[in-house]
Amino acid sequence: MEISNDKPAFLGKVTASVTHDIQNVLAIIKETSGLMEDLFLMHQSGNLENIEEKIGTCIKTIKKQTYRGVKLTSGLNGFAHTADTSQGAINIFETLERMISITERLFKQKGADVSILECKKACSIDTDPVLFQLIAFACIECLIDNFDARASITLDIQSLADQTAIQFLYNDDTLTYEDYNQQITHSDQWIKITALCEQISISAEVTADFPGIFLFFK
Repeated sequence: MEISNDKPAFLGKVTASVTHDIQNVLAIIKETSGLMEDLFLMHQSGNLENIEEKIGTCIKTIKKQTYRGVKLTSGLNGFAHTADTSQGAINIFETLERMISITERLFKQKGADVSILECKKACSIDTDPVLFQLIAFACIECLIDNFDARASITLDIQSLADQTAIQFLYNDDTLTYEDYNQQITHSDQWIKITALCEQISISAEVTADFPGIFLFFK
């Protein structure tokens, strides 16, 4: 397994997905602006009434897509800048929230819904930002690929006695520990996760109560 090449591949995969979303945004804006032009021409020729309502609908569509485009480009810009350094302090919640937001399309394609619980306490770590996100992404993929992708996955940042942990929870209480522990730990993704964790002093464990993965920062 080519672990050393995972970071560039991860950056490329996320960037390609976000730019695809941005292209969709621009396509909708282009199509809607073309519709507005047609509506004006029809109105000028006397073949269209109530143009205000139809134009208003178009404006709402363009406004919605504009906000979506700004969110995508802002998220992609922030994600790209995490590669500026191989070691630095990051806010765990903000970093994961942004990553989940810009990779939503990749998980939706598999039918999965990924979310993160609000973290009121500021939790920061000093680490490799890209590698940290790659490990988190791999944990989510591991749960999606080894179980029913149509379920939801929740991330929860927890401050324990002497360390910070992230729980990746697959929301299905019908599986026994013996079943899901074997499915996770015998998967190729788990081998990848544990190998990546060794590079930045993170330990990975299978959760005990529900199907999921715990990441502990040493």
